Amino acid sequence: MLENLNILHESIASIVPIHGVADNGDGTYRVDYIDNPTQEQLDQVNSIIESWPLEKAKLEKLEEVDEEWQLVLQTGWLTPYGWSLGVDISDVALLNGNFVLAKEAAGMGITDPVFVVDTTGGSHAFNLTDLTALMLQYGQARALLSSQDAAKRTAINNANTIEELNAL
Repeated sequence: MLENLNILHESIASIVPIHGVADNGDGTYRVDYIDNPTQEQLDQVNSIIESWPLEKAKLEKLEEVDEEWQLVLQTGWLTPYGWSLGVDISDVALLNGNFVLAKEAAGMGITDPVFVVDTTGGSHAFNLTDLTALMLQYGQARALLSSQDAAKRTAINNANTIEELNAL
């Protein structure tokens, strides 16, 4: 809540110098100006305050999406083998690096198994063919998760009313 009030403060302060903004608790806000604003500045500030309920609701909804995304990152992706792989950026980088090295090794005639570590620390051996299939599935799943998250965020940012936002 305080972070959201800071965003309102910054929005108004970008128009006219202020000491602060206070939430009156009844849907109205008090703005403490350093100097009296011009009518143009006052009109801009009032426009920001009028649109603030929707903007505040968007920020709150985006916080919910952030929490959902953190849960996705903690849960990972359930493989067809019944164990999970991490989907955080560092997990993606490690798995991609592992795959690239496995392909290089295979190109050099090295056919040793490649090991993938799941989210619980379990190690799983793969040949290059099976690893390639897993990586294709993983990449598709990770892209879908990212796409769904991005779609939620876009829908929130594009909402024009609180009702539309609540329907998301």
